[in-house]
Amino acid sequence: MHSYSIQLRVSGIDVDPESVTNFLELPPSLSRLKGEKRGQNSVWTESLWSYGGKYCEVTREWKSLEEGLLELMEELWPKRDLICSLAKKSDVIWWCGHFQSSFDGGPTFSIVLMRRLAEFGVPLYLDNYFRSEEKDLGGDIN
Repeated sequence: MHSYSIQLRVSGIDVDPESVTNFLELPPSLSRLKGEKRGQNSVWTESLWSYGGKYCEVTREWKSLEEGLLELMEELWPKRDLICSLAKKSDVIWWCGHFQSSFDGGPTFSIVLMRRLAEFGVPLYLDNYFRSEEKDLGGDIN
């Protein structure tokens, strides 16, 4: 089974998550400041502002990477110019977590998705994770 988590992420040493929230007029699904504790023995070396969708206080998982990316891009399209301006001074990516319970298969990138990603102008980062337990993904926010 494969599932996907999708977020628009803004990160960097000088990123102020509160300023990103105010600039984009969007509440983050996740944010952290450089220097905050990361576990018991380390701290975050960069700040992060992350957005997973208008109904996502926590991370939503999708059965289809394409469906999730296209929906989130559609929601954020009116703010594309603002997002691209952030990319001039910070790292901005589509962060996609790929959760799999077997080592076969993976996402498909259709021509429609590739075109839309190129038009949006933000790089895609695919992070792979192995998960031994399967989750029910009925499209709900988890």
